[in-house]
Amino acid sequence: MFKNIPKSRALIYLLLIGLIPIFVALFGFISSQGHLSEMRSSLNEMRDMALIREKRQAVNMAVRNHFRDADHFYIDKYLETLNFLEPEVEGLQNLLDNKNIADDEAIRKRLEFLTGSGNTLSFSEGVVQSTPYFQEISETLVHPVEVNSNDIQKILSRIEGLDIGHYSPSPNRPQLIVLEFKLDRKSLNEKNEVMSLNMKLLKREFLK
Repeated sequence: MFKNIPKSRALIYLLLIGLIPIFVALFGFISSQGHLSEMRSSLNEMRDMALIREKRQAVNMAVRNHFRDADHFYIDKYLETLNFLEPEVEGLQNLLDNKNIADDEAIRKRLEFLTGSGNTLSFSEGVVQSTPYFQEISETLVHPVEVNSNDIQKILSRIEGLDIGHYSPSPNRPQLIVLEFKLDRKSLNEKNEVMSLNMKLLKREFLK
């Protein structure tokens, strides 16, 4: 059978047969390179994920250390004790103390409202959600309060832990996250600006 094949064609067949191992080796090399590239890509992804996880852990640790000495009763001490609309309160009190002005029941009721529990922050606590590292609880205002722009700065300073305007945060603040903050303007004039404030907070306390 092979004797009938011309020598020139037989030589071509031999060359082709000789090339088969080369093609097989080349295919194996390309495949191994592709596999190596996939492994390298996977290793890079794993390294990036490890770096991201390490950074997150560092951030979480820094946050935990920052709020380590948080006061559990911070809201009771530093938010629910705030007084609002002090210029109006002072003006109303001066009117009532002025003997030349007849006693006005509307003024008296307004003053009682502003200085009483009806216009102080009073929060209702929700269900405590616990994790191995911290616990969270929602704090919702029982009723809206009337405030002015200075009062808002004062409130936000104590919630956010920042110097805002003339106000500075109080010590040992827990992590407080504003979930809702709604303002409705009630009145505005040259001497008095009144807004109704309603809000909801999330208090996060880290477990020691």
